[in-house]
Amino acid sequence: MLYYLASDTGSTNKNKVELKAKSQFDERESRATEQSVQDERVDETQGLPANLGEKEPTLDCHTRYQKHPNWQEISDIYESFYLSMGEMMGEHHYQQLPLDAVKSYADAGDVDAMFHYGSELIWKGGFGIYFNELNRAETLTQEERKERINNHQPNLPMLEQGAGYLVDSATQGKLGGLIELQLLSHHILKRQMSREDNYENTKQALMLSMAYEALLMQVFINDADMMQGFLFADDREELIQQFLKDYPQQELESIEQEASKIKERLFGYWQDKRESLGLPIYPDKFPPHLEQHVKDKRRLCDG
Repeated sequence: MLYYLASDTGSTNKNKVELKAKSQFDERESRATEQSVQDERVDETQGLPANLGEKEPTLDCHTRYQKHPNWQEISDIYESFYLSMGEMMGEHHYQQLPLDAVKSYADAGDVDAMFHYGSELIWKGGFGIYFNELNRAETLTQEERKERINNHQPNLPMLEQGAGYLVDSATQGKLGGLIELQLLSHHILKRQMSREDNYENTKQALMLSMAYEALLMQVFINDADMMQGFLFADDREELIQQFLKDYPQQELESIEQEASKIKERLFGYWQDKRESLGLPIYPDKFPPHLEQHVKDKRRLCDG
């Protein structure tokens, strides 16, 4: 694993200290994060619409695009390297096994097991609760669950370990590991920014979110338009401005520099591993006509 890659910076060394169509813990606030993550998984892997020339007045712009036949092609491609329909519904066999068993398969080199194990570790490390109910040691009420999530302090070693499994799953074939890492790190940052928390934890969350986003975009440079939905650009800018407001004495530049160092280490690892396996460093999963459909959709539907 590559635990050191995300932590081999000065500021980080000083501070080392969840899939169903509708999520399990959205009984108001205690379920909001899981529902949000799941909705974004569904939106991007199944709801990315393709271009539709003719317009139907009774349908909004996004729905018209979703009804185009190319929508299924886009969805199929996402399913091939990120989340299958079975995984979206929580029915994958690794989602039915105890976590220790999933770990054993992951350590034996199974990329799907690496993905699911890494994702579970990040949920536990970032939110204090496993995504998969099978892995939760106790049954909590809504209020108990909400309290646990809100009071959770990030477990940085567990987050790094989870990131290692997700990156390794991606390097060895399940490219969606990088998408999952970016998506979850973004929601961890949102969680940190929504609560009273110490500066170091918030800075760490911001730094890692920046690094994982940059890694995703560098690796998927050939499919950059198809990754835009995982970047949360407006959301990210709002979070950065909130961070600078909450911590006016801190300079964003130093955080960006540390994030860049983390990204470069991760990309170096990615490059070495992909070359050794004879796999492309820069995957190209979507043909040009589908990329153009998504560009057209954004231009026509999002203004």
